[in-house]
Amino acid sequence: MTELRVGSELALGPGTLHWRYAGEVRGYLLLVKAGLLQLMHPGLGAGVEFHSDFFNEPWERVLRSVPEIQGVTFDYPHGAVTARKIRDFHNHIKGEDTKGRRYHALDPETYFWAHATIFDALFQMIDLFDHPMTPAEKEQLYQEGCAAYRAYGVSERVMPPDWPSFEAWFDMMCRERLELTPAARRLVEFAKEPPESFPLVPTFLYRLARKPSAKPLWWHSVGTLPPVVRERIGERWTDADERRHQRIRQVIRRTWPLLPARVRYTARARAGYRRVGVGPLG
Repeated sequence: MTELRVGSELALGPGTLHWRYAGEVRGYLLLVKAGLLQLMHPGLGAGVEFHSDFFNEPWERVLRSVPEIQGVTFDYPHGAVTARKIRDFHNHIKGEDTKGRRYHALDPETYFWAHATIFDALFQMIDLFDHPMTPAEKEQLYQEGCAAYRAYGVSERVMPPDWPSFEAWFDMMCRERLELTPAARRLVEFAKEPPESFPLVPTFLYRLARKPSAKPLWWHSVGTLPPVVRERIGERWTDADERRHQRIRQVIRRTWPLLPARVRYTARARAGYRRVGVGPLG
């Protein structure tokens, strides 16, 4: 794994799996899944419910947040600066939820869970839509994710030391800690009935595609959820659904390399590749 020390922090750089994959547009296929897992955490759900305008401008919030998170990798060699800026946005997010439980965005479990859901989505994007990852690749990707998390400067006490222990911890969180919070319930409603506009698409085109696309996109998101979470939100997934989803994944794997590199990577990733001179933009 390629590492660069910035002060006392480790920055991810060229040669890492994050540098190769974290900027892929395919990652947006896992946004709803990652967002739902985040909002099902009581502390994270409360933070969004009481301190965010996400449900009044959902697309705008996503389009602002995702590039900043990608900057922890692609602002190399200054990703730690980006990470600390993101962390400081969350200092004031604290309070008490409707059940009387106190929450703080920088609580170690809460903050690491947010990071873990993004890491899990990156792993799943590679494993489902690119190639089945080897045990060595999984461990490398996880250790890179740990390096990225350390850059935020938040307590590491809940961070598992390796991939197998992360898998066990993630499964425990899904089974024992997640619940259908008010914020998570609203995200499910939003996914099934998307908002009236999308900033990157002309309004008339978006309105034509909005309702016809909502059901298949939600179906896809349900298929990417851990089974225990799928059951908790009351969704079913049959063997026929899985076979259909496998066929779709195969189509994505085969057609993705045929697209021009400039449309396969986000703007933040492309900027990092151009600045460093290393990346898949040839």
